[in-house]
Formats: sequence, C-alpha cells, structure tokens
Amino acid sequence: MWQKLFYYPIAAASERVTFISVIAGLMVFIVVLCAGIAFFGIQFKKIYEEKERYDLIAAQKESIWLDYTFSPQHLVVTGAIGQFTGFDMLDFMGVEVYDIYNWVNEEATPVRSAIRSFFDSGEKYFKTDLLLRRLDDTYAWYAVTGTLVKHERNQKNKRFVVRMENIDSQMTQEKELTEMAENDLLTGILNKKTMESRVSAQLEHRMRSENLVFFMIDLDNFKEVNDNLGHAFGDRVLTDTAEKIKEIFPANALIGRLGGDEFAVFAGFDAFDLENLTEYMSKKGQQLCRSLKAKYANGDNEVEVSASIGIASAPTDGEDFMSVYQKADKALYLSKRSGKDRYNLFQHSAADE
Repeated sequence: MWQKLFYYPIAAASERVTFISVIAGLMVFIVVLCAGIAFFGIQFKKIYEEKERYDLIAAQKESIWLDYTFSPQHLVVTGAIGQFTGFDMLDFMGVEVYDIYNWVNEEATPVRSAIRSFFDSGEKYFKTDLLLRRLDDTYAWYAVTGTLVKHERNQKNKRFVVRMENIDSQMTQEKELTEMAENDLLTGILNKKTMESRVSAQLEHRMRSENLVFFMIDLDNFKEVNDNLGHAFGDRVLTDTAEKIKEIFPANALIGRLGGDEFAVFAGFDAFDLENLTEYMSKKGQQLCRSLKAKYANGDNEVEVSASIGIASAPTDGEDFMSVYQKADKALYLSKRSGKDRYNLFQHSAADE
C-alpha cells in the first residue's frame, strides 16, 4: 500500500526529468545545427565571394585554369571561359580528357606530343603558346604555363595544373611589328635584308637531295612608267608585280623586293634529276614572263612593261647566298642584253662569266 503511494510521485518526477532532458538535448542539437549552418553559410559565402572575385580577375586577364588528375583521369576547368573563348563551360561537361585537343590547332603547335614528352621528362614546369579554336572557327593565341605535381612516395604523376592566358592581341602586335621590320612597305613582300638572311638560312640547312632555285626579276621599261605616267603608276606597277609573282609560286616560297624594280624568288623543288630541275625552272621562267607583261596607260601615254629574268639553283650553281645571287644576276644580264622580256638559266650563260 505504502509502496504504491510513493511510486506514482516518483514515476511522475522521473518522466518529467526525462522529458526535460529530451527537450534540453533537442535545444542543444538545434543550437549546434544553427551554429553549423551559420558557420558553413559564412564559409560558403566566403568561397562564393572568392570564386566571384577570381572570375572577375580571370575575365579581365582573359585566363582560365585547367586542373587535370591522372588517376582517375579527370579534368576541372575554372574561369570565365565563355567570355573570351567563344564557347561555354557546358561544352566541356561529359567529354573525355583528350577531347580537349580538338580545340587546339596542332599545325601551329604540336602540343599533344609536347605534353607527352614533358610528362616523361621529369621536369616540373611546362610552357608554350598555342592556337585555340573558337566555336565560330576562328583562332586565338594563348600562353600556356603548367606545373606538374607528383606523388611524394612513388614520384608518379599526380596532377597537372595549367594556366591559359589570351595573348592574341599581343601576338598580333608583335606580328605586325615583325612584318613592318621584315617586309617592303610598298608591296608587302620581304625586303632585301630579310630576303638575304632567310635565303642564307635555307641554303645553310638545305638537305642533300633538296634543290633550291633563285629567280631574279628585273622589270623592263620601268623608268618610262615613272617618267611618262607618273610615280603613282610606278607604285602600281610594283604592287601588281608582287601580287602576280605570289600567284605563280607556293605559299612557302620566299618572295622579296631587292630594291627599285628588282624582285627575287627563292623556292624549293623536289627534282628527280637535272633534266627535271631544268624543266621546272624553264616553266616558272615562262610563267613569269607571260604574267608580268602588261600595258599601263595614262591618257595618251602608254608604256608596256615586261620582265627580264635570271635563274640559278643550289647546289648546282652554288651553296651560299652570294654565289647563287651572282649566278642568277649574270643570267639576268644576259636576258637584258638579248632583248628583254625573256628568262635565262645560268647554265645557258656560263660562257659569259
């Protein structure tokens, strides 16, 4: 009886204590949860602000970062990529790591093999310039600098972090400055100094089986153009001549203006034998004579312009610039003396040395 009288108050008190403990624990959990949410919210806000700050800096500097993990293969791209490459970050989602090479012009920079060699070299830092393709199929130059991170224990490649910065405007300016220094201002082709240095370089590094042909071209009656039609027509004749010569030879041929109305071409030809080489030189001589013959008129005044051409080759006629130049010049003199509007190969004028 007495036990029952004391049981109910004790049980009630115990239940109250348990209830209070649960409530207290729940309140503590809520406080901790709120503090955690607040903490992570602050951290997330800081991270977001840092990312936003980085994106703004990246957009101004036109740069992006690539973080490549070797195992498993994984690529992370950060930065305001869409603002200066023309393609969106989503274009990279789900693609294989090596698909990134599809954006690179490998003809300008064989970066695939260069990176492979770098990974095998044991070096830490990588640097190159490359052309990156935009979605509109135009290209822009980027400076690429990378750092290779290795595992401490086995020294295997772990991560490759790359920074790419748009340097297209810088490259364009440098190219323009180089062209201004190397090219003839009127015609846009190589000037005399550049022509001589490049021809000399090609002759120095010529392969044994390679034939290199030097064409010297002097315009006939050019003085009459300036005297009778005016210097504006003279400039027009020179620019026309440069364009016509470029149409006859491939893009890798060296074409220059040596001064006044004198032009030169230096082109390689893979000849089977001497007969085949002679045939090539004669064909090009004929094309030049036909193309450069033209009439210019200013009112009643008319002047017919043509070309006298001398041709020599290396190594047959010499193996350095001055030797080939002098032989072509002698063949050119023979063309002038024989009546102009014609070409001569040096072999044909050897007796006149």
